[in-house]
Formats: sequence, C-alpha cells, structure tokens
Amino acid sequence: MIDGLALLSTDDVLRRIVGKAMEIRTGEHELMEMIAELDRRGAASELGYKDLPYVLKHAVRWDRTVAKQWVENAALLS
Repeated sequence: MIDGLALLSTDDVLRRIVGKAMEIRTGEHELMEMIAELDRRGAASELGYKDLPYVLKHAVRWDRTVAKQWVENAALLS
C-alpha cells in the first residue's frame, strides 16, 4: 500500500490517479516510438529473429500476441 494514501482527500487521490495515468500514457507512447524505430531499422533480422514480435517476446517476455499488438500500434505512428 502507498504510504499516506489513506490520509489524502478524495480529490487528492483522484489527482494522483490522473497524474499516474498520464505518466503511463507518456511512457507507452515513448515505448511505441522505440519499437517503431527498431522496426524501421530491420532489427529483427539484424538480431537473428523471424520478426519484431519475436524479438519483444524474448527480450521483454511478452506474450507473442501482446508483442504483435505493440508492433502494430507502433507502426501507426509513422
């Protein structure tokens, strides 16, 4: 449990939730930009993999389906 959370007002807790959600979204966007860059570089073949979802499956320990979704979403940034 987060220390002192129970002492905060409801509005303060909600503000922290909004702030944390923004941090997560920003982090996810940055992650997708990096994935898109790996894809542009052809990193999968350079690293000896069939495709980028396999790279992410191995490196990040994501399920292949999840990795494929991230790669597909990252491709939409271009």
